[in-house]
Amino acid sequence: DDADAAAAPAARVAVIVPFRDLHAEQKRADHLRKFVPHIVDFLGRHCADYRVVIAEQSADGRKFNRGQLLNAGAILAAREGCDCLVFHDVDLLPSDELGPWYATAPARDAPVHVARVWDRYSGNEDYFGGVAAWRADDFSRINGFPNNYWGWGGEDDEMMRRSQTVFGEGFSMAAPTAGAFEDLEGLGLMEKVQLLREHKNWKCNHRWELRDEHLETWTTNGLRRQNGELPVTVTATEELGDRATKYTVDLALAGDWTDAKCGLDVED
Repeated sequence: DDADAAAAPAARVAVIVPFRDLHAEQKRADHLRKFVPHIVDFLGRHCADYRVVIAEQSADGRKFNRGQLLNAGAILAAREGCDCLVFHDVDLLPSDELGPWYATAPARDAPVHVARVWDRYSGNEDYFGGVAAWRADDFSRINGFPNNYWGWGGEDDEMMRRSQTVFGEGFSMAAPTAGAFEDLEGLGLMEKVQLLREHKNWKCNHRWELRDEHLETWTTNGLRRQNGELPVTVTATEELGDRATKYTVDLALAGDWTDAKCGLDVED
């Protein structure tokens, strides 16, 4: 049974979704309307207790910051007593075969790349994207996601670097072998690449420089910063369904060179 790879039933699962409805081409509001009822029904069938945390970036004039939004969601989930964290893109709807991977906390040092069953991600074992499940304590050990990847791309690669640093160079992610996701975005890989080529300002174009800073910065660029825990400033809340809440949050700047890279029109 695939679920044997995981350690024990989770006491309370949090599905944490980074969200922003800024670019009409991405249809994110439509995705959210379909995602919430699907995931609430799914979790109700498979999990003893759960929360759905939608972390929405406020209208701050900055690029989308997936990593910091997921950190904010994890901090909010911790306040709700969640011991298993499933980081989840809004455009992927899981099939029931994947239920055990949401309902059980991963083994220690062994986060699960649930989205590996989707053919988009099946070819790269070092990729964390789409849907990944973590024990809350392991997520804290790697200091969560980086906070200063403004724009699309790179934050998942940093998660692999952090995992290899903390869990060992031989670290590889566990993954299901059965199940499927419905892809609401409906774009093939090359179509996705082309869309990003047409909108270079959507991308995180400083991720290579941040990669080179990994060893010097990972312990102070995440859930914990040099001056303490990452602040989570919630400016609005909206109940979307049973145990499903959208939190609009103001994100924090890092106070370093990446602050100049966060504007919506920055292309380099």
